[in-house]
Amino acid sequence: MISTAPKEILLHIAKSLDDERAAGNIRSPLHDILITVKENICTDKSLGIETTCGSCALIGYFPQRNTPIIDHLLKAGMTVTGKANLSEMSGWKGFGITTGWPPVGGQTQSPCIFGGLAEGEKLLGQTALVGSSSGSASGVAAGFAPLAVATEIDGSITQPANRAALFGIKVTVGRASIEGTAPWSALTDSVGGMAKSAQDLADLVDVILGTNTTSTSNTSWQGQTIGFVDSVLITQQREASMDTKKKLIEHGATLHENVSLTSMDEFQVDSNDALDQLWNHGYAKAWEKFLENFPSSSMKSIADIVNSTNSMQRLPCLRSIQASNCWKESALEDKTSEKKYAKGVSSVREAAKTNGIDKSIPLFSLDVIVGPMDDRIPTIAAAAGYPVGTVPLGYSQTNGRPFGISVVALANEEHKILQFMTARDELIPSCLTPPPPPQLMNWNAPEQSNLLAQLSSQETNALRQPPKVVMAKRG
Repeated sequence: MISTAPKEILLHIAKSLDDERAAGNIRSPLHDILITVKENICTDKSLGIETTCGSCALIGYFPQRNTPIIDHLLKAGMTVTGKANLSEMSGWKGFGITTGWPPVGGQTQSPCIFGGLAEGEKLLGQTALVGSSSGSASGVAAGFAPLAVATEIDGSITQPANRAALFGIKVTVGRASIEGTAPWSALTDSVGGMAKSAQDLADLVDVILGTNTTSTSNTSWQGQTIGFVDSVLITQQREASMDTKKKLIEHGATLHENVSLTSMDEFQVDSNDALDQLWNHGYAKAWEKFLENFPSSSMKSIADIVNSTNSMQRLPCLRSIQASNCWKESALEDKTSEKKYAKGVSSVREAAKTNGIDKSIPLFSLDVIVGPMDDRIPTIAAAAGYPVGTVPLGYSQTNGRPFGISVVALANEEHKILQFMTARDELIPSCLTPPPPPQLMNWNAPEQSNLLAQLSSQETNALRQPPKVVMAKRG
């Protein structure tokens, strides 16, 4: 957690919600349930928690209003306990930054992986947290709250949830408002949630979408048609996957094996990743819009944050010079024309949808497509703009690292993913029992200890001073 709401605010909210329940007014199935929020989602001053995006550049400033998704949570009677750690600025800073590390919150650790994050770990390594919403996943897994809401562009929710033995989902791009969330690209940005229980996640998706139809009482695979993507798996994961297939058949599902999806090679343009180029376009303008949420801040653009006089203070790096602000700088230098951007979007959508998911689902009359989470399936779903979820399968015998499967459906068909999840939760609950003992490890990061020394005295004091909080006036 980067920050927690002040005790007096939480007690005030809890008493108000308890009084409502006693009077017979229950707002939703999640009335009076605690939830954490990713640190890149704006919350106003009444909740007493900042929105820094993990960056020193936004310390000490409160957004002027909540995002729509926060208003949905509060309307449903949920209590926001605090902000979860994340990769700085949702990971869009520079190549080489460790996932789950911001200068404000420090390195996120997994409560499941024995020994914690290995120094110098690769992006998809055995101890890596993988995505920018790693703090949200670790927080739920460790018991800070039963639910978390976060954002995803490409695996940011689903990959960390997978590494924390959680159910996670990113909803269809464009179906839920992303206003007031730190942007990457409207092409693939969306919101979603994480939970230990599939039914809890279904209830949360209802709140996120503002509907009463997504939560499902159908906890059966009976009648579902499921396609499995063939992929290379290590022995233990392959055995767990085979067991799941066996259970699916036993409980009435129809299976199709070796379903084909788009190859990642189809996302290459001139030997470069097409998605990276598309994400880069418009990023600087999107951040100008986002920073309007902080009217009292002097930071009005990416150019203000990345400049020759304060870049090391505002955006300090944990690792070597290679872990720079290169992605931020390349966003400022982007010269892509709107015509070229539109052509790139069309090409990516065609590869992911027309030649991928849209081709396979009707071919076999599938409800969902399932594959290993450690594959690039979330990327294909992101390129298509489709919902994607993750379902826990088991734990590595080597270091306790959880592993699971990804589940993809067509646009606006989150209910099919959630049906698959709730059936898995009800029919095979034993996979959710972790090997003893789960551990929260203190990561030894000597280079991080010198971070404050790099900052000016004024910024150091700002880091150390708690924010002034105004109590919420609630009727």
